[in-house]
Amino acid sequence: MNRTALLSVLLIVLFSPLTRAQVADSADVYLLTCAPGNATYSIYGHTALRINVRGSNFDRVYNWGIFDFSTPHFAFRFAKGRLDYMLGTYGYDRFVNEYFSEGRSVWSQKINLTTAEKEKLFGLISENLKPENVKYRYDFFFDNCATRIRDILAASVTDSLVFPVKEHMQTFRQLIHHKQKVLPWIDFGADMLLGLQADRKATPADEMFLPDHLKDNLSASVVIHDNNREPILEEAVTIVDLPPASSGAPIWMPQLVFYLILLYVILVTFVIGMPLLGRITDIVLYIIYSILALLLIFTNFFSEHDALHYNLLILGINPLIPVLLGFILANRKAIKLSRIAFVISMLWVPVSLIAGQGINPALIPLVLIITVRLFKHCEFGKVL
Repeated sequence: MNRTALLSVLLIVLFSPLTRAQVADSADVYLLTCAPGNATYSIYGHTALRINVRGSNFDRVYNWGIFDFSTPHFAFRFAKGRLDYMLGTYGYDRFVNEYFSEGRSVWSQKINLTTAEKEKLFGLISENLKPENVKYRYDFFFDNCATRIRDILAASVTDSLVFPVKEHMQTFRQLIHHKQKVLPWIDFGADMLLGLQADRKATPADEMFLPDHLKDNLSASVVIHDNNREPILEEAVTIVDLPPASSGAPIWMPQLVFYLILLYVILVTFVIGMPLLGRITDIVLYIIYSILALLLIFTNFFSEHDALHYNLLILGINPLIPVLLGFILANRKAIKLSRIAFVISMLWVPVSLIAGQGINPALIPLVLIITVRLFKHCEFGKVL
């Protein structure tokens, strides 16, 4: 979630065990929360830990959000669920300057930990910084820069960390929609690829995969100290105060684009009597939808991201379409196969509604486009 992927040097020394015991009492630990940016990787915001030792020059940030764009086959590894993120550490001033230069606000909250809890936290961070532990297998919903901080704080407290209880919970899909609407094509793409896992309700702890929800939910959480319930975070202090990132294209833009394409396809299919135009349209559409169908097969069955599995859009853009592409290119009829594919596509909306999978409005015209052409090739009324 952070451009610090470009760091070429990873500092991995925090404190020796002896030093941890000596400085814990004079150290302050802070949760840093960064506002979303305009870039794709930054629209969800970011979070990190800051450790400052009073009376010394030690003031460092610990960031679990480092990744490397130069990783071989980066996009494939991300889609496959095999992309590693890592923990890095660097100076606090550098962290603040980076977000100031990006035009993103930063908030700081002191974390209420005892000396023993801070010492344990330092030990856990040191363990994380070992070469064999510094990398971890990234999972957007369940193991990212924010959940790592949630978990390390929960592991550091002596008694327990009690998260708030919410009466009305949102799904994972709804939670990320609020962030992605500034980039509607990203929002559309996420909804196209996410499966039923994204439609389960997220608990307050689950919500903390998003940095601002980590900030808000931890602010409402309490830690038990000597049988007393105390806030785990102090009030937020604004470190960098900048206006929020501006919105991109209107949220309805993908929907408009696909409805315009659908209108064209309807005209070609039912109004304009030009077989050559219909054939060209078929070739273009069946190639595009074959690629989408193969992508859905990959994400449903071969990606290690659980959130991409059980995606019912595989009915609307189903695996029979690549098979039908062969018939289209050979200029051969496949009436029976087209009818089967048409029926499967028509099942997508009712099955999704029954199963509870969220449907991005732009997906409806996207599926209708290929469904109209499938209908054309079904030749209903003819005996097979």
